[in-house]
Amino acid sequence: MPPLNTSVAHALDLADARHWTRQPPKRPATRLRHLLRRTSPSVLAPRLFAYPHALTRWAEGDLSGLTPAQATLIEREIYRTWQPDVRRRAHQQILDHDGCVTAQLHARFAYTTLSGEFHDPRLLRVTEDLPALHARRLFDARHCDADEAELRRILADGIGEAYFFRALPADQQQAAVTISDLHLIQFHY
Repeated sequence: MPPLNTSVAHALDLADARHWTRQPPKRPATRLRHLLRRTSPSVLAPRLFAYPHALTRWAEGDLSGLTPAQATLIEREIYRTWQPDVRRRAHQQILDHDGCVTAQLHARFAYTTLSGEFHDPRLLRVTEDLPALHARRLFDARHCDADEAELRRILADGIGEAYFFRALPADQQQAAVTISDLHLIQFHY
């Protein structure tokens, strides 16, 4: 069983993988050569917790010193950068044709209202279609390499509107939802 994903960015990347027209390289050395064609070793090295000269050595095929954690980071970096034009076209098609972006998450939430903040201790399983505005904001933020906190905030706003506050009258929708503890996140589109 694959490890549970708790990163909104990586969950979006995994959902985007369903739209690829070609599969990315499988071997770490080949993956690194692809990444180094697009990014300099000095920029890529901190993301992979490695030294720039180690990246060059690994790309040449000498994988000594490559840890499993670094191999996983290389795989995530490939998923993040593979076929950006295909990804953007798929996102645009989904949004233009009233496509559905479904978020499935297992998380704890906090709610902020005019009367204060409330932390719900329950671990909720929520599967909900995001409103089109929030799906667009999520895709735009991912294209701009927004950080995880920003992606979670956009996701929480969308889940709040679609799930928690959909039955409230407009004058009572003054609350905000935040994701306080994320155990699993998946997207389907």
